Amino acid sequence: MRIYYHCSSYISHRRAGAAYMDCLRQLGHDLADSPAHCDLIILHEEPPLYPEIVPYLPDGIVRIGYAVWETPQLPREYRIGVSLMDAVWTCSDFSRQAFAPHVPTFLLPHLVERPHVSSAAIRRVAQRLGIAEGGPDGKFLLYTITDSINPRKNLPALLTAFAAAFPGAPQDIRLVIKQYRSPQDLSRLPGVIDLPDTLDDEEIGALHALCNAYVSTHHAEAWGLPISEAMSFGNPVIATGYSGNMEFMNAENSFPIAYRIVPVSPAMCRLHPSYSADMRWADIDIAALVRTLRRIRRLPWTAADRTRVTASLGAFTRKAISARLAQLLARLPTTAVHRKTVSPVGLDT
Repeated sequence: MRIYYHCSSYISHRRAGAAYMDCLRQLGHDLADSPAHCDLIILHEEPPLYPEIVPYLPDGIVRIGYAVWETPQLPREYRIGVSLMDAVWTCSDFSRQAFAPHVPTFLLPHLVERPHVSSAAIRRVAQRLGIAEGGPDGKFLLYTITDSINPRKNLPALLTAFAAAFPGAPQDIRLVIKQYRSPQDLSRLPGVIDLPDTLDDEEIGALHALCNAYVSTHHAEAWGLPISEAMSFGNPVIATGYSGNMEFMNAENSFPIAYRIVPVSPAMCRLHPSYSADMRWADIDIAALVRTLRRIRRLPWTAADRTRVTASLGAFTRKAISARLAQLLARLPTTAVHRKTVSPVGLDT
């Protein structure tokens, strides 16, 4: 099959899309440079952009949207966009439930694979962390990878919990914060190692290899790529026990934290107009998080624990995701049934 795969340049889409394209090639499919003369079009892009892309696509070819969303309620502009597709693929059942009332939606999880990390990348990142290449020299390094200005990532909850769990910032524990997009100056926070600079994919892998325990205090995730990548290294992961990360997290392989459901914050609505005050997400239990941070600091984490964590990810290997892709391709509609254009009338429910 000849497939045109359009992938967003946004970091999470880019990384996930590259993995899917590799799987498609390994299945023997050709990836076309343009949508002309292909058998299938896959738009791995934000659905609000679909109406801008669709006029440039040929008629009569099946269109699949690969899309994600982070609350149970799908925004109106997303509903308009996916109405132009024959089906949507998405990464988690949590995300699938948002799209399913509006378009045929199928589950295609992300590939979880430990990346190769060179000794040079280890050396570069160790220098940035101020530790030896062999490890953190008696320090315990909690770490997170986050868009610090995005309220959905909920970095303030992590900073609050870290300060409460380890008052006075003892010398033997640090919180490493790898920021992306629009880094904030966190360098003066007690006990924090701020990494605002860009790290390439191999250096991100080195960060996972050098640090001890990953933490995410998100309000909601469609998947949570840094969380699953941390687990591919066998690291202990502490994260809000809600949303798409529960596709691969459970109480046996990680540390899901209790939460309560609350309205999406006004700050999120201001930052990202697709969110609205009637939507809901999770607010992590700070007290439970503090207890777990203290516990993980004392908990021995053995080679057997690492093996147990990585073994739990068997449903997301390259072989498993390639097989899932083959199943989805075999179930494609034989003819395109999408509309060329769409009117927003009737899409308010």
